[in-house]
Amino acid sequence: MQITKEITPDRQAIVTVEIDQEQMKAAMQRAASSISRVRPVPGFRPGKAPYEMVERQWGKEVLVEEAVDQLSRNIYSQVLRESDVTPIAIGNLEIVQKEPPIFKYTIPVTPEVKLGDYKNIHMKPAEVEVTDEEVDQVLNRFQLTQATMNPVERAVQNGDIITVDVSGGVAGEEPVEEKDLRVTVGDKSQAHLPFDEQLLGMSVGETREIDHTYPEDYEDEHFRGKTAHYSVTLQDIKEQQLPELSDDFAQAVSQFKTLDQFKGNIRDILRRTKEHDNQVKFANDVLQAIVEQSEIAYAPQMLEQELEHDLEHLKQDIQAMGLAWDKYLSLAAKSQEQIKEELKPNAEKRLKQLLVLGELIKAENITVTNEQIKQDIERRVQETVEAGGNAQVARRAYSSQDARDNIGFNLRVNQVMNKIVAMAKGEAVSGLILTPDMVRGESPIPTGLITDPQQVRQELAKGI
Repeated sequence: MQITKEITPDRQAIVTVEIDQEQMKAAMQRAASSISRVRPVPGFRPGKAPYEMVERQWGKEVLVEEAVDQLSRNIYSQVLRESDVTPIAIGNLEIVQKEPPIFKYTIPVTPEVKLGDYKNIHMKPAEVEVTDEEVDQVLNRFQLTQATMNPVERAVQNGDIITVDVSGGVAGEEPVEEKDLRVTVGDKSQAHLPFDEQLLGMSVGETREIDHTYPEDYEDEHFRGKTAHYSVTLQDIKEQQLPELSDDFAQAVSQFKTLDQFKGNIRDILRRTKEHDNQVKFANDVLQAIVEQSEIAYAPQMLEQELEHDLEHLKQDIQAMGLAWDKYLSLAAKSQEQIKEELKPNAEKRLKQLLVLGELIKAENITVTNEQIKQDIERRVQETVEAGGNAQVARRAYSSQDARDNIGFNLRVNQVMNKIVAMAKGEAVSGLILTPDMVRGESPIPTGLITDPQQVRQELAKGI
């Protein structure tokens, strides 16, 4: 048996196997025995008929087919060992030739990542600022919880809450008949009355005849581009009255005694939220910068697995909304393959980031101890208990080796993310101290960042 191997740029091993005559002869004998066990030759016990009799009974072509099939399966493990190939997924077989047999196995192998000069990536997170307008928006939401609806005797204005009777619809479609429909005029988020701007200026008791043409991108495809006729009668108008922003208001909606204290708390919460979001975004930006300067090669099967994972999650989300997957595809006017194509950019980005993270963990020699894993499990158990769960059940869930391996990987990812973020910011990561000799150029500066520049200033102050 002769084996040749080639690794393609997309990390697939193309292993070509040429079977010698002796192997093929033995395979033909085994094939004859297998066939005669299933389809015995008259006069012989199953599997005991001579080769020549089996060939005469069923023909050489049948024996060749069986021999080639058995060989292609039976030698696979040997081929992997002798070609030094470690598959990461099931490979494909192409039978190039049957006599003598030549097999071509296409086997996805481990991805390859070559990191760039990631230690010299320098970035700064964006400044976090909380504006007065943002604080006011939160205050307004609290005001809405305390708002009252007061009847008014005037024509309809934007922002009014009105009650209407609506009848009519699109010709050929099921007619609409709505009584006591409540509408907030000018609220673009409401889908049930998309022509509310045509009700401005109406008075209580008035009826208007309205023609409305639905846009081409309207959510219900049956109405897209069609013109409907509606009869609308106004029953009443209410105006939303917001409470005055005062200390009394602050006390009514919070534990604070003054409005200024309440606004200060809102500002602090907004700042902390923004800082957290900013930290997450900055970490992702740093990782993406490393990805973009890295050389990454992976088998197409890896991306396909990510896409299938995303597609399955999407299906679960759609089903959780009470919508069948086929119905969703019909409403979206897309095929499943089109959906997968739309999911592809994010799946590809995530795959590359995961591969780079794995390589960074190796490059930075990031390790975790059993004690660290144990502590993290206890943290997770405590969170479960605080959420009303059972501690024993939670511990049991983390007792398997797979669960511990996942926790260990997450801990290593957290460590390496913290490290690359610190590098990008120019913060301490290496544990090395910059010495006066290094400052004067009398000794080399080691790779990594310093931890205590204050040490240098102190030593220089002593006249060193």
